[in-house]
Amino acid sequence: MAVTPMPKLRPLSMGELLDQVIRLYRRNFLSFIGIVAVVQVPVTLLQLLGALLTGAAVTGDTSSPALALSAGGVTLLLFIASILLVQGLGTAAMTRAVADNYLGQKTGIMEAYNKIGRSWLTLIGALLLAGIVGIGLTIWWIVPCIGWLTGLGILLFFSLVIVPLIAPIIVLERQSASRAIGRAWDLARRRFWWVLGFTFILTLFAQIIVTMPTFLTVYVLEVTLGDSFGASSPTTALIVQQLIQSFVSLILSLIYLPLQLTGITLMYFDLRVRTEGFDLALLAESASGETVDTAAVTARAPRTSEEKLVTGEEMLRFFVVEIGIVALYIAIVFILALIFGPLVSSGF
Repeated sequence: MAVTPMPKLRPLSMGELLDQVIRLYRRNFLSFIGIVAVVQVPVTLLQLLGALLTGAAVTGDTSSPALALSAGGVTLLLFIASILLVQGLGTAAMTRAVADNYLGQKTGIMEAYNKIGRSWLTLIGALLLAGIVGIGLTIWWIVPCIGWLTGLGILLFFSLVIVPLIAPIIVLERQSASRAIGRAWDLARRRFWWVLGFTFILTLFAQIIVTMPTFLTVYVLEVTLGDSFGASSPTTALIVQQLIQSFVSLILSLIYLPLQLTGITLMYFDLRVRTEGFDLALLAESASGETVDTAAVTARAPRTSEEKLVTGEEMLRFFVVEIGIVALYIAIVFILALIFGPLVSSGF
């Protein structure tokens, strides 16, 4: 394992943190993509197989019950494989690689997978537990009055900030599934608006890198294949469309997922630097002149605070977030109405 100079950690502004994310991503571009590709390629192949089977059943080219059953089985298998491979194994390895390379230890593809141990299984358990919590928050959202006013804000903060933070906490701190969620909440609540803003920027990146190109690809395929094959060969058009869409989806995922996980991991370190003196702990270890075991220092996280689960001030923040979501939704609908309203009325 190659060793690179350990960075001089300090609290970073949002712009500086984004700069660090992009620099680290560029320096390790091929290895980061390789880590994601190990799990993403099999999942994409399963997606393609499931889409083709489902598409054949939908087009009515065959009425075989076995085909419909196979399509349903592949869909279920795809869901399980995505959780196990991408959300569990791949995310854990990617988090380990980002942390090591950021702290000066050059870690490659196979090293990243070898170093995660069984933490990826704990991560899967934590994500399933987070799903249960998400269901509970959704139920809270439909509670009259107070749930209506805060539920959407809590759900957004939980899914956008808390859930992504679970991975670095489990992989780097070796926390249990239940404690990881509490630890993520304890870290995120210290800089509520900052982490919400940073993860919102990462979400915008996802729209630019993944959603918009995918939408354009689907539109172009529908127009092009419709003109090329027409109604004469719908099955051929479907197969070609699914092949191209799967390839585009794979490329975009390989580009974006490493960037997203790099951003979340570096956000985790910045939170620890700002609120727990993680940079000072590393300096204290390096003062002895011996090689610093950064993984051991990272794992020595303080215990979760004994504060109230949710304070009145935080409930007010969730209310403000919900108002912002509603305002943004209204603005988007208004802009779309201005753009497409005249086209619809003119019969376009």
